[in-house]
Amino acid sequence: MISKAGRFLSYARMYGYTNALILGLFKLFPRKFVLLTKTISSAGNQHHRDMVAVDYFGTIGSVEDYTSWQSYGGALTAKPSIDQRDCFIWFVPDWSNVWGGGHYTLFRFANHFASFGSRNIIYIYNNQRHQDGCKLQEELNSALKNCKIEVIVNPKLLPKCTGAIATTWQSAYQVKAFEFSKKKFYFMQDYESLFYPSGTASMQANASYTFGFIGITGGGWLKKCYESYGGKAQNYLFAADKKIFFPRIQSGEVNENVTRIFFYGRPSTERRCFELGMASLIKIAEKYPDVEIVIAGLDLKVNPPFKARLLGNMKLEDTGILYRTCDIGIAFSGSNLSYLPVELMASGLPVLSNNGPHVEWHCKHLENSYLVDPTPQSVLDGFTEMYNNRHLRQTLANGGLKTMEDLDWEGQMSKIHEYVSASL
Repeated sequence: MISKAGRFLSYARMYGYTNALILGLFKLFPRKFVLLTKTISSAGNQHHRDMVAVDYFGTIGSVEDYTSWQSYGGALTAKPSIDQRDCFIWFVPDWSNVWGGGHYTLFRFANHFASFGSRNIIYIYNNQRHQDGCKLQEELNSALKNCKIEVIVNPKLLPKCTGAIATTWQSAYQVKAFEFSKKKFYFMQDYESLFYPSGTASMQANASYTFGFIGITGGGWLKKCYESYGGKAQNYLFAADKKIFFPRIQSGEVNENVTRIFFYGRPSTERRCFELGMASLIKIAEKYPDVEIVIAGLDLKVNPPFKARLLGNMKLEDTGILYRTCDIGIAFSGSNLSYLPVELMASGLPVLSNNGPHVEWHCKHLENSYLVDPTPQSVLDGFTEMYNNRHLRQTLANGGLKTMEDLDWEGQMSKIHEYVSASL
């Protein structure tokens, strides 16, 4: 096996130490290189052809295989359990932002499971930077009220468990190899094969849906996707924290005029359609120069070609305050629905988004949202209708609040816990 140090020296001889150093920093801190991450990834997806030539060992290393648990660093025998409780091990990727939507959902569910008395472990299956889980544990303790989940980064420390839970397609291969679980589950938050061009990664992602794990999916569209591969799944619906997301006034009445709009801009995540949003905002800014544009989701490295307020990556608890100052919320989804439209609805905002079955299981055109084709002109046309028609905005805001009225995370998590318990 070629060592990382040897690989670095190989790059340095071929391309110079500066380029080798840049590549090394990218591999260590991919989220710090937002624009570069759009074309290459430390996970091996969408490699630029020149980078593949430089880093073909890395691309080979990203290919999953049917192999033993020991090949992932696991022990021959499981660590003895600390007690007789049911135990769930969540195979979760490392994170840089504990509040990130996908990660926070997993932590929220795991902590809810723990409230029923089970032991719940967050295992960082792709750990490359932590000697132990102390820092990550501190982040969980600060993010979750009455946190009862624990972090493990060393696969040799994993005990036998009642249920091993895959949370990404890569983790599904490790769960498949894990020998010490009574049952295996797949917590599917998106149709991950859509994240890649047709190739190795997309095929391996699709193959992971055939492993026979018990499915848990975010929404009905994903349930259909998972079950199309022959498995069975139970879906939960998206909810919003009502302590954070609530309308500006109790009646939900919208403002007379549109003066401020919000756009969820996250260029590092292709499925959030950043380019579509920016191209659309150029048209909106040109036609409605008096409307203030607010963008949040990620710290943008380059200012947009129109006047905008850039708020970057925000804490979840601060976003509801922002939404209540806006008149229209814009958020797009290229795969399964983002949480943003859900949280915007709960905050009393009329929502503008794109159409498609991956969105329409929750967003209903002219009922709780305005859905458009994924083109800048369609977005501008939809925005214009909303801008000029207060009655339409009120209808959409009322519909959004009604959609979210009976949805809460406690109920959705309890439904999934009951489903998992019945599957054991």
